[in-house]
Amino acid sequence: MDCAAYHNYDRGNVAGMKWMKTKQNIVLPAVLAAGLILFLLVGGGYFSGYLQEQIFRERSTQLNEITDQVRINLNNALDAHWIYLTAAVNLLEEGEYAAGDEAVATLGKLEELLETESYSAILMLVDSQGNCYDREGKHGVWSDLDRISTGEERYTFISDSFIYEGSYWAFVEKLDAPLETGAGGPAFTHAVLLKDVNTLAQYYSSAAYGSRNETYILKSNGTRMHDKVSDGNTIQAYNVLTVLEGMEGQKIPDIRAALQGRDAVSTNFMMDGKEYYYCLTSLSAYDTLLLFLIPAEFVASGTVEMVGMVLRTLLILIVVLFIMLALAAVSMARQHSSARLFKREQENLRRQEEMNRRLEESNTMLQRAKESAEQAFQIAEEANRAKSSFLSNMSHDIRTPMNAIVGFAALLARDAGNPEKVLEYTKKITASSQHLLGLINDILDISKIEAGKTTLNLSDESVVDLIENIDSIIRPQMKAKGHTFEVYSRELKHERVVMDKLRLNQILLNLLSNAVKYTPDGGHVTLTVQELPQLAKHLAHYRFIVADNGYGMSEEYQQKIFHAFTREEDSVTNKIQGTGLGMAITKNLLDLMGGKISVESQKGKGSTFTVDLELHISEQAMDRDFWQKHNITRLLAADDEEVICQNIQMTMEGTGVAVSYALDGRSALEQVKQAEEAGEPFHIVLLDWKMPGMDGVETAQRICQETAQPPILLLTSSDWPEIEEEGRAAGIDAFLPKPFFLTSFRQKVEGVLGKGGTEPAPAEPEGKGILEGMHILVAEDNEINAEILSELLDMAGASCHICENGQLVAEAFAASAPGQYQLILMDVQMPVLNGYDATRKIRGMSHPLAVRIPIIAMTANAFAEDIRDALEAGMNAHVAKPIDMGVLEQTVRAVLEAQEE
Repeated sequence: MDCAAYHNYDRGNVAGMKWMKTKQNIVLPAVLAAGLILFLLVGGGYFSGYLQEQIFRERSTQLNEITDQVRINLNNALDAHWIYLTAAVNLLEEGEYAAGDEAVATLGKLEELLETESYSAILMLVDSQGNCYDREGKHGVWSDLDRISTGEERYTFISDSFIYEGSYWAFVEKLDAPLETGAGGPAFTHAVLLKDVNTLAQYYSSAAYGSRNETYILKSNGTRMHDKVSDGNTIQAYNVLTVLEGMEGQKIPDIRAALQGRDAVSTNFMMDGKEYYYCLTSLSAYDTLLLFLIPAEFVASGTVEMVGMVLRTLLILIVVLFIMLALAAVSMARQHSSARLFKREQENLRRQEEMNRRLEESNTMLQRAKESAEQAFQIAEEANRAKSSFLSNMSHDIRTPMNAIVGFAALLARDAGNPEKVLEYTKKITASSQHLLGLINDILDISKIEAGKTTLNLSDESVVDLIENIDSIIRPQMKAKGHTFEVYSRELKHERVVMDKLRLNQILLNLLSNAVKYTPDGGHVTLTVQELPQLAKHLAHYRFIVADNGYGMSEEYQQKIFHAFTREEDSVTNKIQGTGLGMAITKNLLDLMGGKISVESQKGKGSTFTVDLELHISEQAMDRDFWQKHNITRLLAADDEEVICQNIQMTMEGTGVAVSYALDGRSALEQVKQAEEAGEPFHIVLLDWKMPGMDGVETAQRICQETAQPPILLLTSSDWPEIEEEGRAAGIDAFLPKPFFLTSFRQKVEGVLGKGGTEPAPAEPEGKGILEGMHILVAEDNEINAEILSELLDMAGASCHICENGQLVAEAFAASAPGQYQLILMDVQMPVLNGYDATRKIRGMSHPLAVRIPIIAMTANAFAEDIRDALEAGMNAHVAKPIDMGVLEQTVRAVLEAQEE
C-alpha cells in the first residue's frame, strides 16, 4: 500500500469512527424519548379516564345533595298539611250537627279559621258510600273510593279526581267514629285534604345552576302528576321513568328496582347528542317520586374546567419534553464541534449580559420600592393626622348633643312642675339624641367599610319604587326648609333591575340630605334619573344627578370631599352639624357596587353630584300587551317643558301607543277637539298641573265641557291633595306624580279603567293607632330598656308581657292561647337563647299561629347583614334601637298589610 492510499484509508477510518460515535449519541436519546412518550401516552390515557370518573362522581354527589335538599323541603311542606288536617278533624269532631248542611258549612269556616285558600287546598268529607262534600255541598261519588276502603287510619296518595281539574296530593284521615248529621243525613267516615301539586312549586323548584335545571314530580309508577306536558321540558313523555330507562348510555335498566335499595339514584344519559345528568329520589310516604334533571355542561363546571386544564397541561408537558429530548440529542451529536464551543461562549456572554441587565433592573426595582415605601409612610402619616384632626372634631361634635342632653335633663329636674318647659326640654333632648345617633351610625358604617366587612344584598327591585321611596322620605325635609324639589327621569327603558336597594337608597339619601342642609332656605334641588346607552347586553347604565343652588364648595375641598374624616371649614358650614363621613361612605359603597361618583361645584352657586352605576337587567318581563288589551292606542301629553313630553314619548316606545304632545293647555284642548272631529280620538289625556295660560285643572274642565271626555290624568311634581277636590270636580280621573314612569302610569290607568273611569279618592286616615288594643310579647334582657319600652307601648294603647331571654319568650308563646298575643318584638343579643334561635324555635312549633304571628327584630344590630340575618331566621321585619315609635308603628302596619295580601 503506497503512502497516498494509506492516508486515504486513515481519513476514511477516522470519518467512520466519528459517524459511529455520532450515531451512538443520537440513538440513546431517541430511545429514551420514545420510551418516555410511550409512558406519558399510556399514563395520560389512564389519568384521563381517572379524571372522567372523578367528574362523574363529583356531578353525581352534587346532584344528590341538591335533590336531597329539595326532597326535604317538599317533604316538610307536605308534612305541614297533616297538621292542618288533624286540626280540622279535631274541630269537626267537637261539633254536633242536626243536618249534613251544617257539617258542610263548617268546612268553609275551618278553611277561613285555619287560613288556607280554596284554590290551593280543599277540605272534604266523605261518607261510607264514597259521596264527597266540600264547602259548596255535595259533588258526587269520589273516583278514589277504592283507596279509602283499606281500613288504614291515615294515608296519602296522588289523586286525579275528576271532581276538580288537575292533580292533587290527597291526605286522608279516618274519623274515630262516623260523624252523624241527624236523622236521614249522611254519616261521614273520612276527612280529606286535597292539595294542588302546582301550588307547592316553590318547594320542589331550585335556583341551583342558574335555574337551568328541571324538576319533575312523578307518581310512584313513574308517570307525571297530570297529563299536561310543558313545552320547555326535556322529557316530553307521560311516563318519564320508562323513557329514562331507554335513553342512550343509560346505566340503570330498571330504575324502580334500583330505587328500592337506596334513598336516591343518579346517573347520566345521552339524548340528541347532548349529555344530561339526573337524580331520582322517593317520597314513599306521599306516593311521589322527585326527579332532578340538568344538562351535564352546568354540573360541576369548575371541576370540568380544572380537568381540561390538567389535560392541556399534560399535553404541553409531553410536547415540551419531546422538544427538550430532541435538543439534547442534537446537542450530544454536535458536542465536539468548534461551532458548538463558539455558540456556547456566545451563550455564556449573552447570559452574562442578561444577568447584568437583570441586576440593573433589580436595583431599579429596589429604588422604586424604597420610594413607594417612603410615599406609603407619608400617606400613613397624613392619614393619622387626618384621623387625629377628625377625632378632635368628632369629640366636639359628640360632646355638643351630649352637653345638650345632660343640660336639659338637669333643667327637667329643676322645672318638673312646669308642663310647658318640660315639653320644650323633652323635644330638645329628642332632637339631640337623634343627632347623636346619626353620628354613631356614620362612625360604625365607615369602620365596617374600612374593615372590608360590608357586603351587598342583591335582589330584584324596581327603580320606580326606589325613586318614589326616596321622594317620600326627602320631600318633607325639603318642604320644611322651603326648598323647591323636582325629580326628572330621562330615557328609562328598564325599570326592574338587580340591586342592593337599601345601599343605593342610602347613597342617594346622603346626597339629597346634604343638598337640603347646604342650601339656604327657599333654594332649588333636583334629582335626575337617566338611563344611558348600554355598555353590555345584560347591564343597564344609570346616571343619578343631584343638583342644588346652595353654598357650594371650594376647588381645594372638592379634591378631598370623598376622603374620610374631612369637612370644609368656613363661617357658614361650621354651623351645620355633620360628621364628614357621609361622602366617604357613599364613595366606598359605590366602589363596592362598581360605580363612580363625581362632583362639580362653585362657591355661592351650588353643587352637582353625578353617580354612574351599571345594574343587571331583571329577567321579569313587563306586560307590553296591556295597552292593546284595553284598546289604548293614542295618548296626548301636555306640559310646558318639551323635554318632559319627549321623555313620555320615548318611555312609551314599544307599547303600541302613539304619543302626541302640546306645550300649553289651549293647544291640548284644540288637539283633543280636532282628533275627535277626525274620528280618531285620544284614549288618554295626560295634563301637567302648572302650565302657562290655562293650567291643568282648567284645561281638564274645558275638555270635559267641549268633548266626549276621555280619561284625564293630572301630572304634577307637587303635593296634589290641596287641589284634589277641585281637580276631581273639573273631571280629572287620577293624579300621577312626576317624574313619569311607565309602571306608575300603567297602574293609574288600570285603576281608572277598573273603577268605571274614576280612580277612587284615598281614604281618610283613621284616628286609631295600629298598636292600640294589641297585647305584645317582648324579648328584652335590659331592665331599663324594658321599662322604657313598656311605657312607650302603654302610650300607644298597647299592653305587653316582657321576658328576659329568648327561651322564656318561646315558652310563653308555646303556652299561650291562639290570639292571646298579636305581635312579638324580639331582641337579638340575649342570654340563654338569642333572638335568631328563639324565632326559629317558635316557627317550628305546632302552635296554630306559630307560622303566622308577626315577629319583628328589635336590636341595636342595624347593618344590612343584620337585617338579612333576621329575615332568614324567620322574622318579618327589623327595627333598629333606640326605638322610634313612629318607625315601629309604620313597620307593624307594613307587616300586617303584607300578611293580608
